[in-house]
Amino acid sequence: MSHLNYSIEQIPPAATLRVRQAELYPLMLLKKLQLEEDEDGIHFGLFHDDKLISVVSCFEKEDGCVQFRKFATLKEFQHQGFGTALLTYIMAFAEEQKTKKIWCNARSTAIGFYQKLGLTETDEKFTRDGIDYVIMEKEL
Repeated sequence: MSHLNYSIEQIPPAATLRVRQAELYPLMLLKKLQLEEDEDGIHFGLFHDDKLISVVSCFEKEDGCVQFRKFATLKEFQHQGFGTALLTYIMAFAEEQKTKKIWCNARSTAIGFYQKLGLTETDEKFTRDGIDYVIMEKEL
């Protein structure tokens, strides 16, 4: 991935909304995408040629684990290594923070992607708004 031209920065919650909308919830209004708990999270953005193309939000849980949510990469930049770079970055960040485990509610269509990054499926599965999810995790 050294051939990729990008930077990763901590960003304000509102900066995540357009990428979230474009890739995760195209029919939802921007103001509906702002989560109440967004203010409690740490949000990261990956910029390519000064354009925000990938976002993820991290939330520390009471058990010393970190949940990442609302991970999205703009479609025209998918399958190029940018999303992998961003998730690798947040895993290293979580490890630096002495986090025991990182986890997410993975869309069933993304299980293979997360497995490549070392996350494993749990037995916890659910459906929300017609989308199937499985909880995936990685011990750090």
